[in-house]
Amino acid sequence: MKKKWAGLLGTLLLAACGAPDPAAPGVGEELPGVARAPITDTISAAYDSTLKAFKCDGLTWNCDPYKYLDGRGQVITEYYAPSTLGGTCLDGELGSYMDDEWISKVRVFTEDQTPLTQGRPASIEVTVQMPVTPQANFLDLYASSSVTSPSWTLLTTLTPTGAARSLQTLKATFTVPAGSKVQAVRAALRRGGTASPCTLGGYDDRDDLVFTPAPPYVSGAKATSVASGSMHSLALRADGTLWGWGDNYSSQLGAGASMYVSTLPVQATLLSGVKSVHATSDSSLALRTDGTVWAWGGNSTGVLGNGTTTTSANPVQVSGLTSVTALAAGRSHVLALRSDGTVWAWGDNSRGQLGDGTRINRTRPVRVGTLTGVTALAAGRNHSLVLRNDGTVWTWGDNSMGCLGNGTTIASSVPIKVAAMTGVTSIAASDSFSLAIRGTRELWGWGFGPLGDALGSHHPTPARTYLWSTGTFSVFAGPAHAVALERTQGTAWSWGDFNFQPNCTSPTVNYGALPAPISGLTGVSGVSIGERYAQVFLLDGTVWGWGDGVIYQKGTDQGGTGNCAPLKVALP
Repeated sequence: MKKKWAGLLGTLLLAACGAPDPAAPGVGEELPGVARAPITDTISAAYDSTLKAFKCDGLTWNCDPYKYLDGRGQVITEYYAPSTLGGTCLDGELGSYMDDEWISKVRVFTEDQTPLTQGRPASIEVTVQMPVTPQANFLDLYASSSVTSPSWTLLTTLTPTGAARSLQTLKATFTVPAGSKVQAVRAALRRGGTASPCTLGGYDDRDDLVFTPAPPYVSGAKATSVASGSMHSLALRADGTLWGWGDNYSSQLGAGASMYVSTLPVQATLLSGVKSVHATSDSSLALRTDGTVWAWGGNSTGVLGNGTTTTSANPVQVSGLTSVTALAAGRSHVLALRSDGTVWAWGDNSRGQLGDGTRINRTRPVRVGTLTGVTALAAGRNHSLVLRNDGTVWTWGDNSMGCLGNGTTIASSVPIKVAAMTGVTSIAASDSFSLAIRGTRELWGWGFGPLGDALGSHHPTPARTYLWSTGTFSVFAGPAHAVALERTQGTAWSWGDFNFQPNCTSPTVNYGALPAPISGLTGVSGVSIGERYAQVFLLDGTVWGWGDGVIYQKGTDQGGTGNCAPLKVALP
């Protein structure tokens, strides 16, 4: 049934609540070193007239000037000579162009295409021009963790060899030093003599390259909130810093637009006072303690809520929205609960998922009907749910596979009450189904998908699908799997595709119809589910996850593999 269910679900979702997004990964024990196909998130270094050297602004795995530093002697000189920090170390002036040696190019990069990061390996690659007559040349490589007061550490000395008048590329690895956010490497080519950051030989040549590595990583940092988009993840640390990893094509990591993907967590934004983080398919949101909402990333449907459809790499405030106490992010729409119990929505409205009686996308928040007394929100792919203080559930949006639970397949652009659902304490929305906890331990489901019963069948109206013997549960849903959290003991249960089950052999084919406990996890405090993976954070602040591992959003060294059992993410 495993493969049959996965294939059937994928087919039906096309007709149900929209086509599923590409696969997204799980998580792993270590921060990465993930090999991946070449990406274009290279930064071309530009000459910085203040530093007097080439510099890459922003995070990147490859800092490359793309400008050759050619020049020798006084006739054909290097254009930006001396291209050393502060211009304090002059090149030798002897020799002639093409007949004598010089440095042609310097770049800094990571072999695994993860961001340049303090405390992690990187490579220096230097291209040198060979002289017409062999000389006793040496290439000294240095690093400095400061560019304002550089202190050069000799990394290694290489010996150029090659044909006369040819270009030769030499490479060495080093560990990016811990220090300031802006660092530098120096390539020093000398003819004889002794290694020194600034030799005085008449044929000697030096060039510096400035880059901005990510902060160092420290295992065990505590998380207080996690969020999972289609292909990116976010974590809020206890110190108030926000971190993101995975896809950054729409700048959804909040770390700038210079790189298209980050397999390592990078500091996402300097927003302060963040209470919780949330993610749509390609954008990110933060709810601040002052009740305002801020967003960044993709914005084609207006999901940033600032009155535009323009992507933003920096956080922008959602227009006119204050006193917000909770958020729920769907694929391309967002719900907000205000302290007065009203619900507001913005973004994609193609299936009526904003609940304002139209199917017009909204770039600013609009109120959802006349709902009041709302206590909880859930946003699926193209439908929405709310829980009121009287224990009733209301829903709206797409209904192709019975997502709304009213026995029809007719969409609704206004909230409708889910019949026979009272005493509800927790709700969840997915691509093509909805879940609820009635009382403390009754699981109810409707729509099509992993509803928690033995058949995994289609229920057009709510049906009780599972009953725990004891405990107090909350429920969370992804496109093809779900997780329940027992809050008194902090244990988690999962079912559906891409979940951990006792007999799991591969997360890409594993399927479990009934909820099963996730062994080894206790003290679970929160849950976030992405396309084909799930993450939890514990009371001790650690983050764990499991599932498929294809889109590098797992922040681990497992590459495109998945994991059945939960693995720990070492946050910065």
